[in-house]
Amino acid sequence: SWRCLVDNLGADLRFRVAAMVDADKYNFQCEHYEEASQMTKEFLLTLYVKSPPSPNELLLYDVKGKRVFLKKGVYDQDGPIRLEDLYINGTVVICSRKFKIVSHADDATRSHFKANACLCQVTLAASVFTAAGRGPALTIEFVGPSALEVMDQLVKGSELAGSVQVLPSAPLADKIFESQDTTAKHDNCSVCIIRPHCLREGNAGTVFDRLVEAGLEISAVQSFSLTRPQAENFYEVYKTVLPSAQYSAMITELASGVCIVLEVRGEGEPVLKLRELCGPYDVEIAKHLRPGTIRANLGRDNVHNAVHCTDLPEDGILESQYFFSILPAAGACH
Repeated sequence: SWRCLVDNLGADLRFRVAAMVDADKYNFQCEHYEEASQMTKEFLLTLYVKSPPSPNELLLYDVKGKRVFLKKGVYDQDGPIRLEDLYINGTVVICSRKFKIVSHADDATRSHFKANACLCQVTLAASVFTAAGRGPALTIEFVGPSALEVMDQLVKGSELAGSVQVLPSAPLADKIFESQDTTAKHDNCSVCIIRPHCLREGNAGTVFDRLVEAGLEISAVQSFSLTRPQAENFYEVYKTVLPSAQYSAMITELASGVCIVLEVRGEGEPVLKLRELCGPYDVEIAKHLRPGTIRANLGRDNVHNAVHCTDLPEDGILESQYFFSILPAAGACH
């Protein structure tokens, strides 16, 4: 009988049953643009959030095809797929495909994000970045619990109060962030990429500070969610230089989430100046020989070394054109 079975197994059965249901389920309507067919397909994404150290699981359902597209399982790509990344208009890369979150698919998910994923838009005047106070402004969208109130308090209590505007996000924000217009100059420049892991670890602001303190001009900024093919195109020059395992891991990391790409300029040789600031590619070498550099301070290993920087002066323009001209035209901006 069930009673006899329960009495004999006792706590072990209770533990196993608890483990089976120890997950919160969240549902999202999302879209994936398929380049081959030039069609946008609708999916239902279900994320099963489990208690650490168990990894989250997800399931993808093809709405039009009425079939399971990706069965329930763990699909981490360098880093875990996190609930906080699945806010409306956010993007997530799953198995080299990019999905845009369109809406919440049930009341429980909608209620959770209403409380924990508020959006606000922050615009920084040119005076924040340049002594002359002339140039383009920078608009950033923040997401998090009480984001508007938190950012408003941070700005009011800082020396930047007169140069920063904090507003609730509005439909107009989509046009700003999806625009193909750019302030990139594509000349005498270098490119710095703040890697996805650096962003997840909360170190993007530190990189911005280091660039400005070094006297580099940030002439263009854009966030991207790269697919694996896009990351492969960018890293193709390293394919015959690096060991295959490291090369593959670098691509996986760059395509694992949102990255921030900056075009930087400056007097003299901006490529050399940025390389000096970032430090050696090898994090352990950077820690021993250049301990004050970005990679020495924020890097974890050679794949997770916080930032990419342009290697050669002739590559600066090419990398800038790839991120600020070619990819936006392909709809790759985050």
